[in-house]
Amino acid sequence: MSDTKTYYKVLKNGRSCNGGDMDYSEYLPGGKKAGKWTPVIKNLNLCNSGYHITKFWNMWYYDGCSVFVVDVKGLLENVDDVGVVDKYVCQSIRFVSELDLVFDDRANTGDWNTGNCNTGDRNTGNWNTGNWNTGNRNTGNCNTGNCNTGYRNTGYWNTGYRNTGYRNTGNRNTGDRNTGNWNTGYWNTGNRNTGDRNTGDWNTGYWNTANNHNGSLNTKEPEKVYLFDREILFSEYQKISFPDWFFFKTQKDDPTLHKSWLMSFLSASKADVEKTMLLPNFDYKVFENISGISKNMIDKKIMEV
Repeated sequence: MSDTKTYYKVLKNGRSCNGGDMDYSEYLPGGKKAGKWTPVIKNLNLCNSGYHITKFWNMWYYDGCSVFVVDVKGLLENVDDVGVVDKYVCQSIRFVSELDLVFDDRANTGDWNTGNCNTGDRNTGNWNTGNWNTGNRNTGNCNTGNCNTGYRNTGYWNTGYRNTGYRNTGNRNTGDRNTGNWNTGYWNTGNRNTGDRNTGDWNTGYWNTANNHNGSLNTKEPEKVYLFDREILFSEYQKISFPDWFFFKTQKDDPTLHKSWLMSFLSASKADVEKTMLLPNFDYKVFENISGISKNMIDKKIMEV
């Protein structure tokens, strides 16, 4: 399997393989000597601005391309990606060396495979049926580990899709040995669990067979939950439709999430913000403590024309 700590740049005739105006010819290595650093680009935006590099050159290679090992500066982490990340963006790169690629067309059915017995294309490992796989015995596409059946798996023996852990059967699991979907913990059979060994759904604790528990070893659903620090019937809680702006994208380096709340609040519609005050038990002080959004800020938003 490829060294996932190494970054690559794939070029075609001195330019990026998937487009771009920059000619990298003057930055390429000379023999064993690395090339010079490219000019710094500070305002990074994936797919739009910056130098795009990859850990898996086989996902981008096509006939006639050259693959280079590169050093990077100012790498922007892809914090929201789950599974295999096909490209990154950074502020500057330096071409270190060119790969000497040898493709074995006799053992493979597809094209541009570096391993053996591959049926798909651009595989680096062996016995792959899909495309752009780096490990071995993958059936899907864009897998990094081994024996994956789904797509974009980073771990091993995953059957679902976009799993990061090991031996997951469901989809979008971050932990290990989950059968359900969207689990962050381990050994969950249900869905959307943060803890471990839950059979039910939406549990934060451990060993729950019921749903929506923060504690552990529960078999019955709770009659009441807390909303804005006050009790509410769980049956009433299940009927709540939270405002769309609550489901924000988290910002980088934001441990309190106040920055993320604010970014979502600024772009939210007036009508969606008004839904916030209609939530049962709504309390301005509690909400400000959680989100950083004050009553004064909400009032100004609602008064906007």
